[in-house]
Amino acid sequence: MMAASGPSKSTMPQEAEAPQARVVIGLDTSLVAREALSLAARLAASVDARLKGVFVEDENLLTMADLPFAREISFSGEVRSVDPERMLRAMKAQAESARRMLARIAAEAHVDWSFDVRRGRPLASLAAGAGASDTLVLRSHGATSLEVGRAVRAATRDAHADVLLVGRGVGVRASLADTPPVPRLQAVMPGRPLISVDEGSSIGESCSAFAERLAQRIGAPFRRFAAKGKSPADLAEGARGSGAGLIVVNAAWLGDDDDAARLSAAAGCPVLILGSERAPGGAPLNKEDGG
Repeated sequence: MMAASGPSKSTMPQEAEAPQARVVIGLDTSLVAREALSLAARLAASVDARLKGVFVEDENLLTMADLPFAREISFSGEVRSVDPERMLRAMKAQAESARRMLARIAAEAHVDWSFDVRRGRPLASLAAGAGASDTLVLRSHGATSLEVGRAVRAATRDAHADVLLVGRGVGVRASLADTPPVPRLQAVMPGRPLISVDEGSSIGESCSAFAERLAQRIGAPFRRFAAKGKSPADLAEGARGSGAGLIVVNAAWLGDDDDAARLSAAAGCPVLILGSERAPGGAPLNKEDGG
């Protein structure tokens, strides 16, 4: 079949389409996961992004199930050998429950969604699949600070993705308002300020400019934290004192791998960690642009 004629590539330069922004979250069937998913859906609706849910079949559990001495205790107290096939079937059932939960919450928030199943280590798998147009929602529950820090570093500094980190003890429900059916751009945390970190560099300035625009979109008061000479502990104290609902910080400001998880837990609110310096218009800077 002959293709339809049109301008050739040599006479009409083509611009590559920018990838669609996505909010990506790891799913399971816990209450904490449901609350984090509601947060992710509200964020996706506020910034016109697609919501992607990922269920990770934990390879560590499956490896343990294959060990000949592995045992499990039933609710009745019966001790029995672990059946790898039964464990895999249980994981697949959990994945289907997570997919239905994602579909319901995405519909309530009026956002497009997709779902994927992967096998690996939950936080590392999410970070490994991140792209520069993604915002990963990571929960530190059940993971060590070091594991969380490594995932944050891989996503922000290697893939240049953003990470919305919900630390241990962070009350997601208390930080966010329920999503009304309309309008699409609803307040994510009305009355609770969004705090940006500005340590006096160009990166800090671009971070604050991006955070101020985000605050306007989600209907939150905006405050700038002058971070020159300050530590994450100082920021956490200031955030708690002001009742912050969200902190926005560039990944370059954080120090060791434990800082991100400690900051979210100590501040008592989610932390949005930017993986790339923002251009004046709000988009991430490419290397060619000087980022």
